Amino acid sequence: MLTLTMLRHAKSSWGDPLLRDKDRPLNARGKSQTKQMGEHLSQQNIDPDLIICSSAKRARQTLKQVSKNWQTDARIVLEDRLYLASTSSILSLFEEYGNSANHIMIIGHNPGFHTLASSLAASGDAHDIATLSQRYPTGTLCVIKSNAVQWQNIDSEAGELVIFTTPKSLKLNS
Repeated sequence: MLTLTMLRHAKSSWGDPLLRDKDRPLNARGKSQTKQMGEHLSQQNIDPDLIICSSAKRARQTLKQVSKNWQTDARIVLEDRLYLASTSSILSLFEEYGNSANHIMIIGHNPGFHTLASSLAASGDAHDIATLSQRYPTGTLCVIKSNAVQWQNIDSEAGELVIFTTPKSLKLNS
């Protein structure tokens, strides 16, 4: 059984129109989101073997900020190809890096995250599945468990959405 944890980068700043999209930092709301999400990752005992993080500034900052409230010994790979990656590109990264990992966490961007999570989550809480089918907001975490035994087969095995948490839902629960 394989576990995929997907964390979309937190809310980013559009304050500097001269910055390239890839260089945009988190804004104040994003930093607050990551603090809460780090606590949530810790409470949920999320413990990946490998973290593949987009090289975009907002994704790197998301990882750094959640790590303030969540401890992991996972190997971390910063990956340029995860920046705005398609579903097929994300899946190829699993095959490339995931040989010895049973649990991979990725930190990156839409639309690839939304498309991938929607396609892999075949079962789970009906409300969460319905919400996921509509949107994958910034700062959102989802965990999908798959019966696949190799990462190259994860897209052909039915997966179960076991966690779907938005920053907004954390505020409602605090």
